Amino acid sequence: MSQDMIAVIASFFGSLGFAAMYNTRGKRLLVSAFGGAAAWGLYLVIYARTGSDYLGYFLVAVFATFYGEIWARILKTPVTTVLIPTVVPLIPGGTLYYAMDHLLHRRYEDFAHSGFNALGLAVSLAAGIMVVTSLYSPIYRLIRRCGRKCAP
Repeated sequence: MSQDMIAVIASFFGSLGFAAMYNTRGKRLLVSAFGGAAAWGLYLVIYARTGSDYLGYFLVAVFATFYGEIWARILKTPVTTVLIPTVVPLIPGGTLYYAMDHLLHRRYEDFAHSGFNALGLAVSLAAGIMVVTSLYSPIYRLIRRCGRKCAP
């Protein structure tokens, strides 16, 4: 089994565990777990095509937020119930770990590089979530309004 497939499976169980830890039950639990696996798999595909971590994180955050918004409406639950466990595999913990390791070993140039990388990944993730969150409601309302008026 390839390392990428193992990473996607680990993302599934990471999201599943995080959702279970916060008492998510039923369908929401599996929706969150599949969302985490899909998000990490999509990141791997985008990274393989573009080679950009930041673009990958941004686009996957956009996907994960749409995923969360749609499933929240289907399951009649708050968006955060689905969204937060879905983006857990994307948190740049490894990069932040290495930044702190470089700081503790007084390798300040490596610390700055790793720290800015972790900050850039976090900002890309937050920006993708913010773009969709701020635009989803107006677009959803417009589609519903047009659907009623445009229906034959």
